[in-house]
Parts: sequence; C-alpha cells; structure tokens
Amino acid sequence: MKSLHILHSEAAIGWGGQEIRIIQETRLLLERGHRVSIVCQPGSPIGERCQAIEHPQFNFFPVAMPRPLSLTAFSTLVRLIKKIKPDILHTHSSIDSWLLSFIGKWLNIPIIRSRHVSIEVKNIFPNNWLYANFPKRILTSGEAIRKLLIGLNGVTKEQVESIPAGVDMERFDPEVSGETIRAELGLQPDQPLIGKIGVIRGWKGHIYFLAAVPLVLEQFPNARFIIVGSGPGYEEIKERSLAPEFKGSVTVMGHREDIPEIVSAMDVLVLASFAGEGTSQVIPQAFAMKTPVVATRGGSIPELFHDGERGVLADIKSGKSLAEGIVKILQNPEWADQVVQNAYDYCQKELTWGRKMDQTLRVYNEVFDSFHK
Repeated sequence: MKSLHILHSEAAIGWGGQEIRIIQETRLLLERGHRVSIVCQPGSPIGERCQAIEHPQFNFFPVAMPRPLSLTAFSTLVRLIKKIKPDILHTHSSIDSWLLSFIGKWLNIPIIRSRHVSIEVKNIFPNNWLYANFPKRILTSGEAIRKLLIGLNGVTKEQVESIPAGVDMERFDPEVSGETIRAELGLQPDQPLIGKIGVIRGWKGHIYFLAAVPLVLEQFPNARFIIVGSGPGYEEIKERSLAPEFKGSVTVMGHREDIPEIVSAMDVLVLASFAGEGTSQVIPQAFAMKTPVVATRGGSIPELFHDGERGVLADIKSGKSLAEGIVKILQNPEWADQVVQNAYDYCQKELTWGRKMDQTLRVYNEVFDSFHK
C-alpha cells in the first residue's frame, strides 16, 4: 500500500468529537507509516493538541480562515499546499471546505470531504454545488447523514460513504477502574451514578438531561448525576444545576481528560442531543467500557442501538423519556448486563479504531488511484 501524505483541514474553533476524531486518525495514520499535515485556526484547541504530536512525519500549520472566500487565507493556503505537496486534501468544516475545494481543483489535488453532524444541508446553490462537484468522496459519521447528503442535487450514492468514529479498545477497556472518580464524588458503593459527557451547547440537550434528574430521584433518591465537558453553555448549565429540585445531586465537572475512568464510574451514560449528532464518540466508548447507555433517537444513534439491543432509545426533547430509560436500566440489572454485552460484542467487531482506519485508508487509496489513472 502506498504511503500517502494527507492534509486535514479544520476551521472550527471548538473542541468536540469532530476535532478529537481528526487527532485520533492522525495518530493512526502516522503509526501506519503515512505522512500527515493539519491546517487549523491559530490558537484553536485542535492546534494545541497538534503541538503535543511529536513525529517526523507530522506537521501542523496555523492559518487564519475567517470566512469561506477570504483572499488572504486562500493565498496563504495555496503557497502552503504548493510547498508541502499533499496527496489528498481532507476537509472537515464549512469554511475550510470552501477554501480547499477551490485550491484542490486549481492545483489538481483530490479532495475528500467529511460531514460529521446530522444538521440538514440546504439543497440550494451553492451548497449542493460544493458537495456535488468538488470532493471525490464524502465521508459521513453515520448512515443517517449519508442519506441526507445523497438527497442533494448532483450528489451520487457512490460518492458518499458512512464511516462512523472508532474507539480505542486499549484505552476504553472494561477493566479500567472508576473507583477514583467515585471517591472524588464521595459516592457510596450502592449509589447510582448517571452522567452526560460532551461539549455543552444548546442542541446537546443538557436542559433535558437536567429535566430527567427529579424524575429519577423519585425512584432512586440517592442517585447522583454528573455533567462532564465545557463549551458555550457551560455557565448556564452550571447555574441551572444548582436549582433546589435537584437536591444537590448534580455535579458539573467541566472539561476532563480521564474519560475512561469517568465512564467506568457510571451506572448509566446519557446522550440527550436533539439535533446535529452523527454517531457520537461517547457511545462507542461506553460500549467498549460495558456501561449502559440511554440516548435520544437522533442522527445515526438508532442504527448503533439496533432496535434497543445495545442501549435504550429515548424521545428527543423529553426529560421524562430520558428518566424512564435511566430507571429501566437501574431497575433491571440482569437485562442491562445483556444489553451491554451485546454492545461490547458489536463494538469489538465493528467499531474499533483499526477497522475504521482500514475503511478510511481504503477510501484514500481508491481516490488517489482513480485520480492518477
């Protein structure tokens, strides 16, 4: 297999599953002997993570990308790409996709576009034109997103492929202990811990997670709840968590790096998103840790759960439905054990980093070979 030079571009300035996946796949590509470069915004969280990657085949380049048709960004990127000569341009967000799509066409470099979220793309010019005419392949993080994109004028079924995020089965291992987290929270052995992990922004549904708390407390008065993550809604959610109806049961922990230990400490992990989700990375991570999951029916989540065989599906924007799912798991431990075993087996077979990297590399090589025939 040919050693490739992949240039990832990311103009987003947040830190979430999309950016985490770019860093994960960069490390895997480097391990497999490929060269990787990343272009990102100056001072962005992904740029900070890039600084921690020490590898002779890796470089990152901070480039200000203020808007899709910035002439300054365009000229800077053209000079950079001419200098480093990547084999493939892999774009991830709107601004960088516009910029690198035109550059790729001009410099005759194949383009791959990723779509990580299930937010609908308006089927109007120039949105559909960008997807249909520039990328040789579009990678989505779930089948539901793939179906959205093949509905755009000019986009073909063959052009779009679903490759959900994989999980590091060595880091996310059911043998990892959560006792340090439970001790940090002052939990007794029999106290249920229910948690939500992810960027705190509106469509992630934190308000509905909080709405479920009093309903769960009715059945399990000693239950505790944690919210892990940061983001634009952090202060609002932290203030809401102090409301009297929660009886001091909610802890907002902020950004953490010890996610395997936190997932291990949980009795139930909750995903409450009502828009935007592809296949959340935290769900495969919970599968790998054998932690039961309650998640809303958004994006590609239902396909991961396979009609409830691997987790509990809840209605979107419904604290009541989330609470019912949480209580079902806590009240039926033997059934929950079977569900998490189903999820773990599926994760080992279909969602490992290695398998997802194999699929991504196959696409890279197909695109490169067809482009250079």
